Amino acid sequence: MGLKFASLNYSSREVEGRWSILVFLQGCNFRCKHCHNWRLVLGLEEEYLDEDTVLYEVVKNPFIDCLVISGGEPSLRKPEEVVSFIKKVKRERPEIKVRVDTNGSRPFFIRELKPFVEGFAVDVKAPPYDQELYSYTAGVPVDTGKILESLYEADGMELTIFRTVKYPWLGRLELERIRDFLSGFSSPFYLNPFAPVPSCPFNR
Repeated sequence: MGLKFASLNYSSREVEGRWSILVFLQGCNFRCKHCHNWRLVLGLEEEYLDEDTVLYEVVKNPFIDCLVISGGEPSLRKPEEVVSFIKKVKRERPEIKVRVDTNGSRPFFIRELKPFVEGFAVDVKAPPYDQELYSYTAGVPVDTGKILESLYEADGMELTIFRTVKYPWLGRLELERIRDFLSGFSSPFYLNPFAPVPSCPFNR
């Protein structure tokens, strides 16, 4: 059957210095407050794009040099399903770079995909060793040991980045703790602005 994607768009800003095609998978194991993709998380999108449609978009556009697989949370899929799709893309366009966006809760998924991609964007929701604050931000209990494992697995790859949203409940001290911790890694860290999503049902 292959993967089913909820949507697709293009970006010249998602991966620095590259024209990217972004594809989005439904579902997520987190319930983050002010989630911009909460409809994807809850599986409310009714239309899908199949793998052949995405492959066509990748192949027909010679300016695209990067594929970003996002969500939702891609690690909810079986690693072999995602790898199979990536192999199809690389078979058609061997020069394409691939990045997978993840919340880092499933490090085994990163391990399985590492040989087939150029990197990961791992979201760091709070100081990684503060389980209570991390779980509050994610909206579900989080094993921060898994997050740490994912950060170490993904670090140092060509397209790997770590990123944190500047949530209102993360004060200057918490943000400094995140930055200080991630300074020990080689991959770049980005602090992204907070944009409220009043319609998100996870805000309660």
